[in-house]
Amino acid sequence: MLIIEYIAGILKMRFSVYFLLELFRFLKVGKVKKTYLLSLFAVVLMSCGPKQMEPVPVAPVEEKAPAEDVQPAAAPVEIGDDAEGLVVFLSGDVFLVREGEESYLNIGDSVAQSDVIRTEEDGYCEIQLGNIAVVRMDSNSLLQIQTLVNSSEGSRTGVELESGTVLCKVKKLLDDDSFQVKTNTVVCGVRGTQFSVSTDQQEDILLAVKEGSVAVTPRSLDRVSELAVEEAALAPLAAKIEAAAVVVSASEELKVEKETFKEAEQLTEVVAAVVQKVEAKKQAQAVLLEEDSEAGQEELAQLVQEVEKEVEVLLVSLDKAPEAIAPEVLEVKEISEEAAEVLKATDGMDVIVLAAAAAGKEEKAPSLFRVQVSAVPAEAQIIQNGRILGTGRFEKLYTEGTELNLEVSLDGYESRSLMFSVDEQNSGDFTVELEKIPLSEPVSENPADEEALLTAAPVETPDVPAEAAVISSTVSVEPGDARLVINGNPVSGVWQSEEPEGTVIKVEASRNGYEPVSRQLTLTASSSSHVIRLTPRPVEVKKALGMSAPVGVIRNRGSLYLAADSKGKLTAFDQKGTILWQHSSANSPNANSSPVEHQGRVYFSGGSELVVLNRDTGAVINTVSLPEDRSHIYGRRVVPAGDQLFMPANGELILINSSGEDVRSIPIANGSSMSPALWSGKAVIADKKGALLVIDPSDGSLLSSIPTGAVQAVAQSPAIFGDKAVFCSRKGIVAAVDLNNGSVLWERDLERTVFADVVVTDEGCFVYSTKRELFALSWSSGEDLYAPLKDITSVPGYDRGQLVVTDRAGTLKILDAGSGRIVKQLELKDSFTARPIVRDGIIVAVGSDGEFYRINMEGLVQ
Repeated sequence: MLIIEYIAGILKMRFSVYFLLELFRFLKVGKVKKTYLLSLFAVVLMSCGPKQMEPVPVAPVEEKAPAEDVQPAAAPVEIGDDAEGLVVFLSGDVFLVREGEESYLNIGDSVAQSDVIRTEEDGYCEIQLGNIAVVRMDSNSLLQIQTLVNSSEGSRTGVELESGTVLCKVKKLLDDDSFQVKTNTVVCGVRGTQFSVSTDQQEDILLAVKEGSVAVTPRSLDRVSELAVEEAALAPLAAKIEAAAVVVSASEELKVEKETFKEAEQLTEVVAAVVQKVEAKKQAQAVLLEEDSEAGQEELAQLVQEVEKEVEVLLVSLDKAPEAIAPEVLEVKEISEEAAEVLKATDGMDVIVLAAAAAGKEEKAPSLFRVQVSAVPAEAQIIQNGRILGTGRFEKLYTEGTELNLEVSLDGYESRSLMFSVDEQNSGDFTVELEKIPLSEPVSENPADEEALLTAAPVETPDVPAEAAVISSTVSVEPGDARLVINGNPVSGVWQSEEPEGTVIKVEASRNGYEPVSRQLTLTASSSSHVIRLTPRPVEVKKALGMSAPVGVIRNRGSLYLAADSKGKLTAFDQKGTILWQHSSANSPNANSSPVEHQGRVYFSGGSELVVLNRDTGAVINTVSLPEDRSHIYGRRVVPAGDQLFMPANGELILINSSGEDVRSIPIANGSSMSPALWSGKAVIADKKGALLVIDPSDGSLLSSIPTGAVQAVAQSPAIFGDKAVFCSRKGIVAAVDLNNGSVLWERDLERTVFADVVVTDEGCFVYSTKRELFALSWSSGEDLYAPLKDITSVPGYDRGQLVVTDRAGTLKILDAGSGRIVKQLELKDSFTARPIVRDGIIVAVGSDGEFYRINMEGLVQ
């Protein structure tokens, strides 16, 4: 028996070697890492034996690149020597707000004191703070980096949670170190622990601790602890507050309501007076250092006495009424199952040694490598040791040598595994594509039923006896407006005829958006009435385009379509989903930029470059590097104007030729962050102060300036509708302007961030916000036509009074633009992330995982 198994194994090996050689030849079209091919070969060889192998490593599926078998080694991620905060994990949409400007947060970015980080509904991120803690922000959270101090006297780290949930993992701290999470209500101070803090719109707090302990004190007394670092007189008071704090230990939780510390208000007022005295003392010390006057010394001595006296009073008050800091209503409970489940995520959070933190401590900073895993379909979950790292995609920094064993799974699909050790060869971008589990073929319970066999093979025509009886037969089709053809002749409505029994007829039925039917029927007395029911087939074409999630707007010229994805890749395809060409630009990441077609050329600008391509072949005509003042990171783009194009920049409009080279410049006094629009041969653009400018491009003269409240409009182009223009500020102030008389028709504050163009139709104005909301506004007043639509995934398409949108659940909806009523819908199980093309009832769009769709709206159900 062993000899037989051995011979079988040798035969399998010969087949495996042949298979591997063929695989190498096939994979020359893209980049595949040698490590994974060798792993796959090892699996095949070991399958020759009698034992079952573990799940095989999944080779990374890279984007198309020059033919080569081995991907160049990836360099470690460079971390600045001054990096105190570092983004080490990302999934979904996460934004950084710095000095009032919002931008996408990227893996490896540094964060600094006063930065604000915001996660969207699908967004998660982890930020390492110094060398002592890593903080994970869940979706829909807002966090400010409040304190990042790392000195020889110890480190002080603090964050403020404005909304949402954070999970923290903190290393054991030294006596001079501190780590705090603050909310509007409390301060949570730790000494080395794993815990979570959540806050809601009512400002109630839930603190849950997995390991270690957390001390909770009122936020109103926080200033004492801050000043005690420099003011020795306050140290006893700060120590008293800390000693009286409520302590939440391992496997416990505490809920704090907004009104919990109501009794501390009187104490807070006294503390505020002391704090004011301390700050006055600090000012007096500064003046004394400059003037060295006797009056200053007397004032300082008096202030010192007053501070010490009031601190003594406060210490006595706290001894008598400790409930001001620890009210009796605060009840520490055993941690709930839900909170404990949430805290399991801290097991996968690691505090790594940053270069800045390692400096001076003789610790070698490890090499960090970026790993991004994308799943296809995008709804698939990426799991590590039972922890969901992301849905569809995640990105993380790993130290060299980290062993990864990931599972990608989705109901209805075969799960896949991805296993490797992170290093120069095994890092970068990986794509894991799942295969559907095949469904068993349904068995018809009534195979003789003619209505269930609409696509059956043609029936053999029997010889009709001469004496066959004549019978009356009918053939109809549903839907009733479908085209019906009998024996090659079109029929209007229902076919009726007197025919000999046994006559065979050929029936053809078809309708836009439905599966056509062609079959033969034998007319019999027992089955004289035939109904052909067509099956809706709205999705006429579905095909992978080999791109990431598209952004911005899909462009169309004749039978050619253009889309840009989130990695800055351009894809040209036809109406059958056939890829015509692709080009990977340097504009990565790409948040909102769309390609522009003009006179046989494609122009694509973003954060790094303007690239000019041949529309039909994708050949590069020119590449122009974009300095910061011309950068189009939020989706600004060039705008065709005759034989030239407008290139918007921060302080000017630049006219460029068809190759992207500068021709001349038109200055904009107050600067602009918009893209221009054309109206009656004139350029229309809003400046940063909200004035809508009308410019004569021939000489650059300013024809009119219409002031509005829509300041700092970003990326979008004014939407022109006849002689009206509508645009929106970055913060959501929509302005409608009459260009003929220069008047403001109305303004409306949506209180939302907007980067996309307003869509204008006969029915109204439609504004898409970064909160994935679609506002429908009246032309006459700017008021809502109907309630804002939630969870919409892109700017809507429009066709003949109807809006075309998808929601985050993957439902395609056709809406009446005037009322918002759902006219038709389809469970597409995918979402459009770029504005679709809709024309004459045909939708051309690209889904979130890069699949091309051509959808016939007539096939959608009511």
